[in-house]
Amino acid sequence: MADGNFRLGRFQLGNQIVIGRLDANEIDVICEGDQLAAAIASELATRDPVRRVSLDEAVMLPPIDPAARAFAVAINYRAHGAESSAKPPERPLIFYKAPSNFVAHGCNLNPNKTVTSRLDYEGEIAVVIGRTCKAVSASDALHYIAGVCAFNDGSARDLVKLSAGADYWPDWTAAKGLDGASALGPTITCGPGVIDSLRRRTLTVTTRLNGEVAQKGDMTEMIFSTEQIIATLSSYMTLMPGDVIATGTPSGVGAARNRFLDTGDELEIEIGGLDPLHVKVG
Repeated sequence: MADGNFRLGRFQLGNQIVIGRLDANEIDVICEGDQLAAAIASELATRDPVRRVSLDEAVMLPPIDPAARAFAVAINYRAHGAESSAKPPERPLIFYKAPSNFVAHGCNLNPNKTVTSRLDYEGEIAVVIGRTCKAVSASDALHYIAGVCAFNDGSARDLVKLSAGADYWPDWTAAKGLDGASALGPTITCGPGVIDSLRRRTLTVTTRLNGEVAQKGDMTEMIFSTEQIIATLSSYMTLMPGDVIATGTPSGVGAARNRFLDTGDELEIEIGGLDPLHVKVG
């Protein structure tokens, strides 16, 4: 790819999960086994391939290691805060999402209709941690990023508020953690080119619902930069290779449009000129 970038992903080959670099419609297998975090943390990601196979022989999996964690940032675009009637927070407001929450590119989102009738989309730019980091400064934060991928933060809007008399408690786990309601991928774009785009804040995010643009934003609209988010989160806990951090969604979510996801809807999230993430509501 241009700018020294390459696409790293997880793939199912028969009964085996492998880690490989996607080159056009072929996979350069670099690791036999489900060891994405190990590949990211070492020179495995750039090693000579063990073998090359056609993408047609494989099933694409979400590019998150089973032992890794996913985090997301709420209200990090001012226009989204305005459409949500939410005041900007004083520091990054970060919540956790389990790996079971994600489906891969080309797969079906689980609408979870037994528990929600208001499943929403949130297209986001996500970064993947490449090195163990704890209490890093914002000025050093980009040195700990391996790459970037597209991220859909599936949100059950009717579960996010739990009544407490005249007030309510926010229930992030219920609203954001439903099995298969979010998506990640298609692969992780790694390399100096994409890291430079993060540094210059030139990446854009576009969400298309059934082919029509629903969201469009860029990193200059973020309240907290990627570097500030990593510095804040790493002050709380040690971040590990393979951890994914979504950096917030721009305006245009379904709740603001009163347009929630339904069976058959097609969702596409594109980060800059990188491969778009495409899923369908099943």
